[in-house]
Amino acid sequence: MSDEFKGGCQCGDVTYTVSEAPLWVGHCQCTNCQKFSGAPHATNMVVHRAFLDVKGSMSIYEYGADSGNQMKRHFCGKCGSPIYGESSGNEALVVIRVGSLDEPGGVTPSTVIYTDSAVHWDDMDSDLITFSGMIKR
Repeated sequence: MSDEFKGGCQCGDVTYTVSEAPLWVGHCQCTNCQKFSGAPHATNMVVHRAFLDVKGSMSIYEYGADSGNQMKRHFCGKCGSPIYGESSGNEALVVIRVGSLDEPGGVTPSTVIYTDSAVHWDDMDSDLITFSGMIKR
């Protein structure tokens, strides 16, 4: 797995570089991820904010999570492509939307979270570790 990833939005107004290997890569089947991705799950990777360099102007959508944390979704204001999210629960980390990577095949998911919200036909690799909700630490 590479230690540098490049990505951006569909129209090219927003680009970014991540200069570290992801701390976690996985699928999320929560209803929020279903809504923002327009699909039965979102594939995400977690990195330290300090290693994310974004160029371009983004819009932000804020909402309260089940955890009580404030969530922010950053997306291109022109084409609407989701780029990353963040939580007030740990401001040192960001959650990159793997679909925004130039080469999404460069990462491999290890986990599926929020399986209790899964759409019944969204089959996942049975070798992945699963959690019914958020991973608890």
